[in-house]
Amino acid sequence: IVADKVVGLNVSQAIAMALFARERTGKGQFIEVPMFETMVDFLMPEHLSGLIFEPPMGGAGYARLLNPYRKPFRTRDGYMSVVPYNDGQWRRFFEIAGRLDMLEDPRFATVMARSRHFSELYQFIEETLLTRTNAEWSAAFERAELPFAPLESFEELLDDPHLAATNFWQRVEHPTEGSLRMPGIPVKYSETPGTIRRHAPNLGEHTDEVLREIGMKPGSAGPG
Repeated sequence: IVADKVVGLNVSQAIAMALFARERTGKGQFIEVPMFETMVDFLMPEHLSGLIFEPPMGGAGYARLLNPYRKPFRTRDGYMSVVPYNDGQWRRFFEIAGRLDMLEDPRFATVMARSRHFSELYQFIEETLLTRTNAEWSAAFERAELPFAPLESFEELLDDPHLAATNFWQRVEHPTEGSLRMPGIPVKYSETPGTIRRHAPNLGEHTDEVLREIGMKPGSAGPG
């Protein structure tokens, strides 16, 4: 499903660029968006690693992403993602964890040192987050202005306070299926905001309309 959606986004972007080119040049063009090449392009910029160079200066694979601790961390009652990044954020994280002594460890005292010992850091985060609940960590991280997000279930997403505040979930009436819940349009335009104006079509609902559009008579195989 990731490949389907990533390639679909690339298709829409390609169409938008081709339409823009047509506005500039007056010429249309054929577009091809191959799935295999698109996914290799999506995945490999980071994972080329030492293979970028000729001759190679190391193996493939982005070590941070492949590290087994690079994942949502288990808390006392769930999971949470937290990514301290700069010196100030790490200091505040160590302070919340009650481990300011970590700053005296040469492995973790500077950005460059942490970049070489990220595996130990991620393991430390995992061990630390086990000691409190999602709610307790969320309150502490919010006060410290750290980048974090509790991991929500599919059901919990329906009641997420941020999604509620942005009016993300939309309810539409379908002529045969009744009341349906749908994701809203996440992209916001200041001048031309998008809205859900039509329901998902039933099988064959627009066949006649499409046939007329291409010059064919509904109910026949030939031109109208």
